[in-house]
Amino acid sequence: MPMNITYREAEPSDAGKFLEYCKIVGGETDNLTFGAEGIPFSISQEADFIRKYAGNPGSVMIVAYDEGELIGTGAVSVVSGRERFAHRREIAISVRKDYWGKGIGSGIMNILMDFCKKSGAKVVQLEVRSDNEKAIALYKKFGFEKIGTYKNFFCIDGEYFDADYMNLYL
Repeated sequence: MPMNITYREAEPSDAGKFLEYCKIVGGETDNLTFGAEGIPFSISQEADFIRKYAGNPGSVMIVAYDEGELIGTGAVSVVSGRERFAHRREIAISVRKDYWGKGIGSGIMNILMDFCKKSGAKVVQLEVRSDNEKAIALYKKFGFEKIGTYKNFFCIDGEYFDADYMNLYL
């Protein structure tokens, strides 16, 4: 598989590809908060969502493309607009299954972690399905620590799955 990966900040013009991407990754794994139905947004709603991210100095949305095909995404968001939480950020990433193990997740994480440091974050948090060993290994590689488990976080086809809470202290 030829790889010519480019990473950049998401733009409103990515909205259509992003929504299609969510349906693909949602159908490839049960590790996300959505399935093959993807995100219930129209293209214009998704474009507005991307604009909102771009307009917030504490947030960023990253896209990874291989030859024009969206293959990975990542986001940093402010946990709350309240002053007492200004030091915290939350991250989320996903990568197309056929690109797992090829460094795409690490590429996205490097960009997100640089952004967190530059934006003044002191704590970065995430949730990950407790049995998602590959993702947990990636997060540990970047210094995240498990701080707890949320029992029955996901319910997929009537079956419950736990999620680990992980934090990185910058």
